[in-house]
Amino acid sequence: MLYIFESAFDEVEAVSREARAKLSGLEIALKSTAESLKVLKDRLEQTAAS
Repeated sequence: MLYIFESAFDEVEAVSREARAKLSGLEIALKSTAESLKVLKDRLEQTAAS
């Protein structure tokens, strides 16, 4: 799932500046979700290692 959000975020970054301005809300949401998923992944890995 993290890969999907990171890929979507990369796609948003790849569009022109003008188009990205229109997608700024989406870009913020994708970045926030990706960061949250990274934290969750780290916690799950720590739990699995215990």
